[in-house]
Amino acid sequence: MNRLATAAFCAAVLFVGSLYARARFHRDSGGPAPGELVVIESTPKHMVTKEMADASRAMVDRPAPPFVASALDGDQVELAERLRRGPVILTFIKAGCPCSEAAQPFFNQLHAAYPGAAFLGVVDVAGGPAQRWAERLRIAYPMLTDPDLKIIRAYGVENSAYVVVIDPRGRIIRHWPGFSTGMLREFGATLAALTGKAEQQLDVSEAPDQEYSGCPFDL
Repeated sequence: MNRLATAAFCAAVLFVGSLYARARFHRDSGGPAPGELVVIESTPKHMVTKEMADASRAMVDRPAPPFVASALDGDQVELAERLRRGPVILTFIKAGCPCSEAAQPFFNQLHAAYPGAAFLGVVDVAGGPAQRWAERLRIAYPMLTDPDLKIIRAYGVENSAYVVVIDPRGRIIRHWPGFSTGMLREFGATLAALTGKAEQQLDVSEAPDQEYSGCPFDL
């Protein structure tokens, strides 16, 4: 999928115009049932708006809200404990969201390039659906289940594909409401500075030029 195709893939969520249906993600199978039409909510929120960007900027320099959450492997993950090891990256995922799916390979690439940063995925479902989503998208870092959206709300996250960077002092230093070529390069430079590692070359050729967000959470 080239850059235009990726952008078109995310922009396709606007096709149904006035419909306001949520993405239907089959809770038992981890995906749509055979023959089931997956309707993605049609809303301009899939492209990052000025209001979304302003709200994200307002989160920068704030203390990161503390949390203890369950990971898919059964471990309890505490933010404070992870921060003692170094910076923490939160990627926010709505299971079944196509833009979340499109963004994940880039997040996987950054996770592999900067092992000194602790990546944590925050997904809005639990159990089997979350596990199958992680396996299908080959997410190598821990996934925290947040079906009650407590972490999602605490971090001012509206849609999937948001990314938050927390420095070892527990301060939010980056809060992106979506992904794009420029955002991913800035993300890489931020991780290089935080981990003291030389900036790694990233393949962002398939990322969209404009910043896209994902499907809205049911806040």
